[in-house]
Amino acid sequence: MNKLYASQLSQHLQQQLVGCYLVFGEEPLQKQDGLDQIRTKARQQGFDERQQFRLEAQFDWEPVFSAMQSLSLFSNRQIIELDLQNQKLTAATGKELKQLFELLHPDVLLILHGERSPAEISKLSWVKNLPKDTVLLSIYPLDDQQFQKWLQQQLRQSGIQLSPDASQLFLHHCSGNLLAARQNIDKLLLTFGPCSLDEPALADFLADQSSFSVFQLSDALLAGQQQQAFHRLQRLLGQDEEPTLLCWQLHREVQNLLQLQQGSMVERAGLFKQLGIWPKRQPLYQQALQRLPLNWLHYILQELASFDRQFKGGQLTQLPLALTHLCSLFLAPVPKAFSLQRHEQH
Repeated sequence: MNKLYASQLSQHLQQQLVGCYLVFGEEPLQKQDGLDQIRTKARQQGFDERQQFRLEAQFDWEPVFSAMQSLSLFSNRQIIELDLQNQKLTAATGKELKQLFELLHPDVLLILHGERSPAEISKLSWVKNLPKDTVLLSIYPLDDQQFQKWLQQQLRQSGIQLSPDASQLFLHHCSGNLLAARQNIDKLLLTFGPCSLDEPALADFLADQSSFSVFQLSDALLAGQQQQAFHRLQRLLGQDEEPTLLCWQLHREVQNLLQLQQGSMVERAGLFKQLGIWPKRQPLYQQALQRLPLNWLHYILQELASFDRQFKGGQLTQLPLALTHLCSLFLAPVPKAFSLQRHEQH
């Protein structure tokens, strides 16, 4: 069995298409891209029909075995896909799959895919005994450097050129989320077509996207700009923005501030780079660090955790008030006249 990473699949498919692919991992966009590439290559080689099955409790294997052994009515060659989802692959399942692999022949392309870790899958006994021409495509989340490289590749393929400052802004906006990045690239193409954009032009475009308002609110809070911050918050509330997205961003900012606050002034330059905070945003953090002491940052974390518990438990009756309270905590330490933690205890 051969093992490939997502970045190696395109080159592999230029050279060959094997009879069986296992595609496993938790990152959905890379997984979907990998499956689409395999299907496209298969269609080019005459696999015109596709049958799909989903492994569930009390799964009936007979239709899968029947499909493997029967000729298609509409095509000489067919793709058979089995979605294993996040199912635990038991010994009984492995036994069925082993028998399935014995039925492989040139007119069938078998694709197994699921959400389990590739490392976990590769340790299974039936996987270790797969034919040599089988491929395990391992899908892993991208680290910051890999995400940046992936994003530049996506932009280049779409014919979009960003200035260095615009590239940094786009990286910050997408925050490592491949699906969000792909959606925004599609929106850029619909709006501008292939184009070159500088930072102001990209910022204007992103400002019209509701998700970017979360980042605008975050910047206003770090800068201590009360009027702008509450204006951004009202806009988000009017757009029915998902509260969990806002709290996720606030939590992320507090964690960044805590790490910066605990480091020395000499260490901060390295910490900014380590945290992926680009130079134009660093002054915002410097302003927040001057206003918010360490104990206050820990208090904000506690309030965010209390909000999360109450929101998920359906206990928040005044959501706008709670979100306004959380935002106000970033502006300056204030007397704790209102506390979500006290409200939770009552």
